[in-house]
This record gives sequence, structure tokens and C-alpha cells, in this order.
Amino acid sequence: MGEPASSPGSAVSVLLRLWEQSGRRLRQRCEGMTDEEFFWEPVADCWNIRPDGQHPGAWTYEYEFAPADPVPMTTIGWRLVHLNAGNRIYWNHAFGDGTLAFPDLEVPHTAESALAAWRESRLAITLWLTEATEADLAEPRPSHLPERQMSAGDQVRTLVDEQIHHAAEIALLRDLFARPHQDHHTERVLHPPGSSAT
Repeated sequence: MGEPASSPGSAVSVLLRLWEQSGRRLRQRCEGMTDEEFFWEPVADCWNIRPDGQHPGAWTYEYEFAPADPVPMTTIGWRLVHLNAGNRIYWNHAFGDGTLAFPDLEVPHTAESALAAWRESRLAITLWLTEATEADLAEPRPSHLPERQMSAGDQVRTLVDEQIHHAAEIALLRDLFARPHQDHHTERVLHPPGSSAT
């Protein structure tokens, strides 16, 4: 790495700002989260965190690279663990020894431990972004994905996108959980003005 880019409009600066803002928002929206919220399944057949004696730490989370159609609904816990795993695996392959895989990761199974693991998983990425240049973004780096190689910038953009959309969905799930549970599955059909409801 050379001297970090200082222009507020540079790609590095934009990525860093999005990374920090979305991370801060997720931390704020997860304040006070209980384990009940962490495991809550709003619909049947959710992907969740499950006990698994064969996995490191005796817990795992459900995941398929080619999920069913429609894609299963996922819990708050699943999303936090997924963010943690993605950060660690992308970074290990791009800038580490490239040996880390999903089955190798110990899966946190409480709200507190999952949030702590996610925060820790962000540190190396945040540090890299604070020191990166525009040239660093374009540098090809190894990947765990079928492409086998992606630019550093594309890898960071993927992680930023994951953090933004999962954070928004976690916030929505917390809002839904806070409502009376008997209302969660109440069907409500809206009809456009002028239509006849049947």
C-alpha cells in the first residue's frame, strides 16, 4: 500500500464511509437484543443457528451455495453469523493463507457472542480501508468463490453490500418482533382504490 487516498470523493473514501456508517447503524439497532430475538423464527422452515455436535463449538448455521427456490427466510442470528463468517472467509482468502472455510468457523450461539464476533471480524477490513489507495482497490486478490480471483475493491464492495442489506433486514426483524406476536401472521389484503373486494 502507498499513501492512503485523501479525497472525500475517492472510491476508497466512499467505501470506508459506507462500511463505517452501516456498521455503526447495525450496532445501534442491535442494542439490547435478547437471545429470544436472536433465535426467533417469524415463519416456518427458517434457516437458523442449530446445535451440531460435529461442528466446532457444537453449533452450526444452515447454508447452501445453491439454496432452494424460494430462498428460505433467515433469522437475526443467522444473519449476524453469516456477516461474521463472510468477513472472515473473504479476508482470509484475499489477504491470508486462503485455508478458511465455513465448516472451520465456530458459530456463536448467543446474541452477545455473535455481535462480539461480528465486531471483531470487521477490524482487519476497517484497517485496510483506512490505509488503502485507489490502486489497491484494483489489485487482483485470491477468492474463495468460483471466480478464484477478484479485485480487492470488488471483494470489499461485496462485504459492504452484505452488511448494508443484512443490517436493514435485522432491523426490520427486530421491529416485527417488538410487535404483539399474535399479529405476526395476521393476513391483511389491501385493494387498490376503486376495486371491489371479494
